[in-house]
Amino acid sequence: MSEFIKIKQIEGLSADLATRALDAQVVKIANNLSDVNAGTARTNLSIYSKTEVDALVTGAKNAFNVADTTARNALTGLKVTDRVFVNDDGDTKWALYIVTAVTTGTGSTSTFKKIADEDLFTNALTAAAVKAAYESNADTYAFNGTYKGKLDKITVTGNVNLDTIKSTADSALANAATAQTTANSASTAASNAQSTANSASTAASSAQTTANNAATAAAAAQTTANGKEDSFTETTESFTGISGAAGTAVAVTLTQTPKLGFAIDVFFNGVRVKNVTNTQGSRNVSFNVPYITETTDDVVVNYSY
Repeated sequence: MSEFIKIKQIEGLSADLATRALDAQVVKIANNLSDVNAGTARTNLSIYSKTEVDALVTGAKNAFNVADTTARNALTGLKVTDRVFVNDDGDTKWALYIVTAVTTGTGSTSTFKKIADEDLFTNALTAAAVKAAYESNADTYAFNGTYKGKLDKITVTGNVNLDTIKSTADSALANAATAQTTANSASTAASNAQSTANSASTAASSAQTTANNAATAAAAAQTTANGKEDSFTETTESFTGISGAAGTAVAVTLTQTPKLGFAIDVFFNGVRVKNVTNTQGSRNVSFNVPYITETTDDVVVNYSY
């Protein structure tokens, strides 16, 4: 090949390279990748953007894990809404706190609010744990099959006023006592005048029988009165779709009016609520929990009417 032809080929190659350097499909060093579609490139390479990475690590940047409350109080650089997981909250069990106020940025001068602990989750796991926690409260007793069997034996269909039954029985006993006195007096008179008052003796015997029957009836009425108990029905109602702020009263309306003298128990996601309020004669019940009440939370009310 002649030198002339080589020169022409080199010139053609140089011209072709110069043309390709102007092509929009060529990545230019001077542009520092600005001519590349960043979103498309990240998708093709399966990598996150800076914004996406920052969003993923936000929770980690605002969370702390410490051994105990002493280590929690030694933390520095705290901000409101930071979370602190304490492995031993003083009872060998874990707890989760949120920072609600900061004075100097250190743990010892910050205000912490407990939002969860191991006891809450443990007691909410099983029915037996809920039962044990409920019955551990003062004036709270277990209701078992034996007691239910006794109540099932009461067949009175309407409301029974025990005061009225007792009053009736007392009146019957008083009448029986009066009849007995009269009968005794008649019997004495009949004995003194046996020869002339056989009819009076017969009447006195009849009165004695009547008095005895009245006494027997009064005793039976008293026994019946002693064995009666005020009728009531125990029921449980569930509520969902309720929302409310933490630490504020949340109200629900019951189907029946709670009966006076019976406790009203509210369970929030399986945990018995301590602060429950009800006005006598009203179907409205309100409760207060230190958590945000959401529509997915399950609220169960146990009461008698």
